[in-house]
Amino acid sequence: MQLFSYSNNFYSNIEVMVYSNGYEDCEPGHFYGPALRKSYMIHHIVKGKGIFKLHEKTYHLSKGDAFLIRPGETVYYEADHENPWSYEWIGMQGAKIDSYLQRTSFAYYPIIHYSKNDRFSLIYAKMEHAYSSNASARDLLMNSVLYELLHFLVIHFPNKRIEKSHRTEEYVDQVIHYCLQNLDKKIKVTDISDYLGLNRSYLTRLFKQQVGSSLKDYILFIKMEEAKKMLKETSLSIQVIARSVGFDDPLYFSRIFHQKEGQTARKYRICHQKKTIIQAD
Repeated sequence: MQLFSYSNNFYSNIEVMVYSNGYEDCEPGHFYGPALRKSYMIHHIVKGKGIFKLHEKTYHLSKGDAFLIRPGETVYYEADHENPWSYEWIGMQGAKIDSYLQRTSFAYYPIIHYSKNDRFSLIYAKMEHAYSSNASARDLLMNSVLYELLHFLVIHFPNKRIEKSHRTEEYVDQVIHYCLQNLDKKIKVTDISDYLGLNRSYLTRLFKQQVGSSLKDYILFIKMEEAKKMLKETSLSIQVIARSVGFDDPLYFSRIFHQKEGQTARKYRICHQKKTIIQAD
């Protein structure tokens, strides 16, 4: 029996972490359970056959299948006696794991199957490689692979039962987050649609319906709001502020600012810094 296994003893991670990972060539009839696991685990079968039991249901699985174990669920799984399976697994913990998995078909069914190419198995190989990396950065690399796995599942096995309104709210939240994280860059609508994996026209229509303004106008709005905040609260030059909100040309920034606010950035600063001083007095 070939067995590779890694386990992390930290149980109280705040967001996402790799709890364990490994690979096993099982002997005929090798089994686990009935028992509970302490973490979420996704086993991916690379060859052979076996069974997985959950909630009084038995699933007959083979190469390309993967099954999810949730903390606190009683599970049993067993390798076939004639063609025993080999599987790889990743165990994960964290406050956001469940919400991420709710975006996938694992939210309502514990089994998935992927045989299009070797991308799924490659993620597990990356995890094993990450474990063998420099100890000072091992956890960072392993968690980056975990995020890659979660992203893969959301893209290839989306939760099709999520209500449309809830999905729309999530898209809007992601748009806002993207804009706030990239205020110092030129943000194009196509940048955001590519980031979310959505059609540009669909995204702009969805955003308009949900927020009430066009996505292009919203991008400019939050840039101007950040610029106004910096004008009021810092002594940074107009040129620095312009670059800090994604404008390479300070003159163009000044022209846009004047159009939106009805006064120059310099006058805005003088007026609002005076107000701040008076209020402080």
